[in-house]
Amino acid sequence: MPIGNLTSQIFANIYLNELDRFVKFGLGAKAYLRYGDDFIIVENDLEKLKIFRTRTVDFLNNKLKLVVNPKSDKILKPSQGLHFLGIKFWSSGRNLNKRSLLRAQTRLNSSNLSSYSGLIKQHCNKKFEKYFSWLVYEKLIDNRPS
Repeated sequence: MPIGNLTSQIFANIYLNELDRFVKFGLGAKAYLRYGDDFIIVENDLEKLKIFRTRTVDFLNNKLKLVVNPKSDKILKPSQGLHFLGIKFWSSGRNLNKRSLLRAQTRLNSSNLSSYSGLIKQHCNKKFEKYFSWLVYEKLIDNRPS
């Protein structure tokens, strides 16, 4: 089944519902977020977080027969920032990563204008918002009927 296919997203939500329940009720993590097959667990206590990590990997391996990618299996301090779903999060704020910014600039057209504008407003600083507004203006001027 192709990744990104609507049915694969639905099946990911159905299958990983067990993980959601395990983390919420079994571990009692301070905070947990999952989008598709990507997830993060937030906890203040490092030792407790290491235990959560071990138990979660065991649960995924034994119960759901899934393997966690070692490249993605990390414990981070808040000062390091967290890359998640194309956004870099810090305790003081967030912004889009360079790849997402470049994608928004190159793929911008009249049909996805409001989507990318919302993304930029939500995750970028005012300086980049102004720059992006000029990109939008240029796209609209270039695409107007003559």
